[in-house]
Amino acid sequence: MLTQGRQLQYAYDVVVIKSPRETHVNWVNVIGNITWFGFAAWRIVAVVVLVLGYGALKIYWARAAARREHSEATDYTRTTKLVYTDAPTVRLSDTQRIDRLQRVVSLKAGQHADLKDLTFGRLSQLRVELTGIEQESGEDFAHVRIELGGAAATCGAAVQELSQNDFLIPRAGKDDQRSSVLYFCGKNDAVSFLQVKVRLLDAVEQSAAIDVLHVRGRWAA
Repeated sequence: MLTQGRQLQYAYDVVVIKSPRETHVNWVNVIGNITWFGFAAWRIVAVVVLVLGYGALKIYWARAAARREHSEATDYTRTTKLVYTDAPTVRLSDTQRIDRLQRVVSLKAGQHADLKDLTFGRLSQLRVELTGIEQESGEDFAHVRIELGGAAATCGAAVQELSQNDFLIPRAGKDDQRSSVLYFCGKNDAVSFLQVKVRLLDAVEQSAAIDVLHVRGRWAA
């Protein structure tokens, strides 16, 4: 039989154990002791919340920026008028006359042809020289040097440029531009276009028929 003091002590212990505050503290301890992959559960939850919040902010900022850009573009379209200006390009509609000079010269290795009469006075020199017939990957090429009075020519994709104005030119196919040497010159009074291509090749005779075409378009007065 318990004495009165023992009964009071027992009752006090029961009250302490049954206290809601003590029960709450115990649940917090339990949650704090839960771990996932070696990390406290509350830390993982906090990281997930932070990541999701950051993602939501990024989406919001991106949508806001898109709306702002769309609004600015719409305002620009409404208030801006297109203005057309003349670009520094060749406009054929403004040319009054097209002049065309063409000659096919047959050369053997070591020979050259002076064609200054095909220049329209726009080049101080025009010389085409055949240095030989060479073979690359089973295909014959005419080794041609061109003198343009100091100007530099360009070439199509099928032509090999060895150095300035020194080319290996294949026989011209259907696409002349790819297998041609080209020179373009534009001045205040006119524009001219020079094309050099190889029509025929003879590796045995070491000869080639070279087609030189010069076209000039003069501006309207």
